[in-house]
Amino acid sequence: MMKDTGTGVLILNMGGPERKEDIALFLRSLLGDPMVFGAPWPVRPLLARMIASRRHEMVAEHYEAIGGKSPVIPETRAQAEALNLKMSCSCTVNYAFTYSEPKPETAVLEMKAAGIRRIIALPLFPQWSQTTSGAVVRDVKKACTNHGLELAVTRSFPDEDGYIKSMAELTLPLVEDGAYVLFSAHGLPESVIRKGDPYVREVESTVRALKELLPEGIQSSCAFQSRVGPVRWVRPFLDEEIARLAREGVKSIVTVPVSFVCENLETLYELDIEIAQLAAECGIKSFIRTRAPGVHPAFISMLEKLVIQTREKAGWE
Repeated sequence: MMKDTGTGVLILNMGGPERKEDIALFLRSLLGDPMVFGAPWPVRPLLARMIASRRHEMVAEHYEAIGGKSPVIPETRAQAEALNLKMSCSCTVNYAFTYSEPKPETAVLEMKAAGIRRIIALPLFPQWSQTTSGAVVRDVKKACTNHGLELAVTRSFPDEDGYIKSMAELTLPLVEDGAYVLFSAHGLPESVIRKGDPYVREVESTVRALKELLPEGIQSSCAFQSRVGPVRWVRPFLDEEIARLAREGVKSIVTVPVSFVCENLETLYELDIEIAQLAAECGIKSFIRTRAPGVHPAFISMLEKLVIQTREKAGWE
């Protein structure tokens, strides 16, 4: 296959703070995004600044507990490098973040300078939501429009074979007789879902596909983590599900985070430290977690497949 020098792939993620000094700005950027935090202008930026000011020291302690910085940036970079190697005979792969550097504007300008005229945007979120995929694609669309580049966007991949295979291969060795499999997804406010966001429906698709691969007799359920603030969030909540399972006599849990493709604060701190401690306090004897797919070969191959399908659909062959 000849290299398509005019087309580039731009992997997209949210990013994360690389230093303690970056945490407040990261929180302000995240909470100030109208696709993430629905408060009206001009209240939204004021609330974002206030919440970031109140929470950044606590969040800094959480990051300190996992090494001092977010792993999202290096892991996304590694995924881009792995996909670039996989597609070395096809097209070039770059990466960008919504709330960290390099931003989509920077990445698009860099790709344009390299002679790329068409960009395939690849959001690294298995399930589509306006708060994640919608936010990262918005910024790429704006940059491509401003600089005269064509854009095509890959679809979400909640039950795509390569994603499910990578998660199954990482999960099944952990599942022993008597274990309970608890699927965990990042939560969303109910108001977002009521507006038509497909996220919960796509989480259910992921869970169904993974449940089909569990050993016979293994029980499972799904719950949502990472809720913040007084608004109503989708249920069941992960902490409440852990307590329920403990009351019912479950002693061994394998937690499978289904909405993250690289490690982050929610996996390394919330699940591995906070939820693991809660499980122990509830009487759970064994609490282990499936790691994110990262550069798992099946996952990277699936990303390549999505890119090829998107390029063909756009007529860029």
